[in-house]
This record gives sequence, structure tokens and C-alpha cells, in this order.
Amino acid sequence: MAFQFNIGREDLLKAISTQQNITSKKGTLAILSNVLLEVGHDQVIFTGTDLEIGLKQMVPAEVITPGSLTLPSKKLFEVARESGSSVISFKEEEKNWVEITAGPSVYRLAGMMVDEFPQFPEYDEEAMVPMESEIISGLVDKTIFSIAQDKENMFSLTAALLEKVKEEDKLFLKMISSDGHRLTIMSREVDEKLDKLELNPVTLIPRRGVQEIRKFCDNTDGFELGIEKEQAVLKSTDSLLIIRIMEGEFPDYQAILDSLAKDNIISIDRIRFLESLKRINLFTEDLFHAIKMEISGDNMVLTSQNADYGSAKDEFSVEYSGADLSLGFNCRYFMDTLQVVEGETVQASISSDESPCLITSEDDPGFLSVIMPMKL
Repeated sequence: MAFQFNIGREDLLKAISTQQNITSKKGTLAILSNVLLEVGHDQVIFTGTDLEIGLKQMVPAEVITPGSLTLPSKKLFEVARESGSSVISFKEEEKNWVEITAGPSVYRLAGMMVDEFPQFPEYDEEAMVPMESEIISGLVDKTIFSIAQDKENMFSLTAALLEKVKEEDKLFLKMISSDGHRLTIMSREVDEKLDKLELNPVTLIPRRGVQEIRKFCDNTDGFELGIEKEQAVLKSTDSLLIIRIMEGEFPDYQAILDSLAKDNIISIDRIRFLESLKRINLFTEDLFHAIKMEISGDNMVLTSQNADYGSAKDEFSVEYSGADLSLGFNCRYFMDTLQVVEGETVQASISSDESPCLITSEDDPGFLSVIMPMKL
């Protein structure tokens, strides 16, 4: 049956803009750039998928006639974005054409039959547990920057590892990411009710999935979370997000942490360090952003060199009582870490001129970052 309904512009825009990252991916199936509209009695369910990530959103609407069809997601978004009317009307016509009326503007948009649209995955309602958005968003914000890009050799590093750990009768949820040059861990204590959350022996959520989870958290205070063998499921009152999780092994990060010396500590003013790095980065080479870091007594000197433009140097006071150190690092890695860690002062543990740097903060107890040195 041909559908007809009226929907609030803001409601439509919010739903369809969230679908953009999923449906805009260039795929082999043309229908994947469309969003499925299922018009019910008092709502429209919008569904988008790229076969890796699927998102359903329930949006209230004034429904005259129910029905279903798929429409081009990008064009629908552009119509909603540019519309000056607070209400947008949809009326399906012959041969899958849809007339869209927004105030004085009238558009005709070509749709595609529902039959070609992929089936949305089934999920286990029983496996879901309540989750606060703030917990998951906190884990993501502190770790997403060091997930490897897709071109990385070790495929499993293009995902974040999710773990549930019990320590001294307390339950923690952890997210771990690494691109092979750095390792970031964020741990949050969670309610005992989350003990019911079943994780896989290795739960790897791909980078794009992590990004969608973060956006999902922005739209709700809490949701239900379920981790199944092949997918992660997030469900709120009006949205359902399903992400295919990756197979593979993640490096033994605990072995890396155990091998680090944690006694040769430099205390550094976080903001002063970050400002210095931003200045020094102006004269690094574009590819590796290499800087030299020299620590002697209570003094840290940062230098960088660029073959085309020249060099930069900055120095400032730190608290340190160990042997002199001289190391090379990627400047960007330190900047990324310092922008997410909390606290006025950070502690950097470096045991020798060829050792990784472990960064922690007493004001951010669940966070730690390991940055590998570079040969200059």
C-alpha cells in the first residue's frame, strides 16, 4: 500500500543525519545508499545498513496511510536540511516515486522496492543489560584516537578491545586500543549488575562501530547493551544499533605493561607540556612528526627540525630526579594523549633512552597510555 504521512522537520533531520555515516559508504549494492522507511500507525521506522553496521530509529509521525519503501538517504537528508518548513509531508505515488512537500517546495524523489533491502539482524533480547551512556562514552573518548587506521598491517588493531575485569571484588569495564606505535587503556568501575554482560573471549569492535557507539551515547542517557558471538547490540527507547564485531587476536597488552619500569617518574604540567608540543610540532616533518626530548634534572628541552623550514626549540621545568634522558618520539602521539587525560599534572615513566613512555595521571586513575620511542 502507498504510504502518506507528515513528520516534523527536526525529527526527520535528526534521524536521517545519524544515518549518513552508515549509508554514505560506497558499496557494491546500490540499495545500501538508501534508507528504509517503514510507516506504521503513529511512527516511521528509519533503517540504514552497510552490512557491517545497522541502525533503526523510531520517529513519531502523523500517519495517514501506512506502507514501506526505500529512499536515497543523502537526498532525503539534503531536503530536510534545506527545508524552511517545520512539517514535511510524504506521499508515495506510482512506480516508487514519492512526492515530498515542505512549505512552498515540492520534490519528487525516486525510491526502490523494499524487497531488495537487506534483512535487519536478529538479536537476543535476553542477553541485554542496562548501561549508562556516560560510562561507554568515557571509554570511547579516552581510547578511540589510537585505534589503527585501515591500512595497518595487523588487521585486529583497526578495532578496540572491550573487556570486563574483576579486581578485588570490584567490576571494571575496559577499552583498549593500539596502532602498533602506542597503546591506550581506559578502565571504569561499573555496577555489579553488569556481571551479567557476556563478552566473547576476544571482543573486537571495529573503528567505525566505535564511532557509531559514541554518537549513539550522545542521544540517550542510558541504553541496553548486549554482546553476541558476531555482533554488538545497543538499544534505547527509540533506536537500535547493531555492529558486526571482528574476529582475530589482540596483542597481549598486559605483557607490555608488566615489562615497563614504573619507578623513573617525571612529573609534568599537562597544559604547559601540550602547549610546548603544539609549538614544536610546527617544525616537524609531516610524515613522522619526530621530536627530540631531553630531560636533565628539573629541565625538559623539546626540539624539532624540518628540512624545508628550519627548527624549533622549547624548554620548561619538570620534577625529575633520575639520570639524564635523550629520546625521540612522535609529537602527535603525546598531543593526542594529553588532550584526553584529566588532571593538571601527568606522570611520565621512562626508564632509559630506548624505553617506551608510560603516561598516567593521579586525577584520571583508569587511564594509561604507552608511547613507543623513535630512532632519530
